[in-house]
Amino acid sequence: MDRDLLRQSLSYHGPSLYSFLKGEQNENPDFKLIASDLSKAPNQRRDKSTDSASVEQFIARKADLLFAHSWKSSTPAEDEWPEETEEPYAVMPPLEQFLDVPFDERRDLFYRDVERGDAVIGRINSIRDFGFFVTLVCVGGGLERDIEDLELTALCPIRDVPSNGNHDDPLSYYHIGDLIRAGVKDIDRYHGKLTLSLHTSSLSPHLAKLKLGVISKRPAVTLHPR
Repeated sequence: MDRDLLRQSLSYHGPSLYSFLKGEQNENPDFKLIASDLSKAPNQRRDKSTDSASVEQFIARKADLLFAHSWKSSTPAEDEWPEETEEPYAVMPPLEQFLDVPFDERRDLFYRDVERGDAVIGRINSIRDFGFFVTLVCVGGGLERDIEDLELTALCPIRDVPSNGNHDDPLSYYHIGDLIRAGVKDIDRYHGKLTLSLHTSSLSPHLAKLKLGVISKRPAVTLHPR
């Protein structure tokens, strides 16, 4: 089990989650190795909803899967990215959507987890002289995640839009409704703002082979190669 991830969860849910974990994972050798350390995790949560116990019990029962080290190695190696010509499929929504986690809390979780260098996919909703705004649809690299329902908007400044062909104005190639893939260049977690870039240098090294820019110029569902 991932010790750091477990500590984050315990810090949020508190001693009650630890009690559930001891009951559900007591025979798990991985849990036994880190149990004493986890019992010292600080509790930062001040209030709990009425359904917290059900959520914590679910986390405890599935802890061997939710906190498995394999999640960290799920990103394809640099030369293992699938071809974009392969059959597309819809991206699975994040787990918290099924658990009925409040909207604002899910937005906060996204801004907590997103990192510079991540890839996102979104649809252009407004074009200005200084760049264009994008409504985010999903995370487009590594652990793919449907985030369309979070109603997130990000800015791609004109300086982060490379020139295309003979267009003097790099923005003239883009239109409202275009579906694009971009890299996360900057994050303001406090105010909930993202800045995007279409330069490949904005991506983490393991995502460097992803193609940034327009994916589709017509309305489409959230798709990725299988």
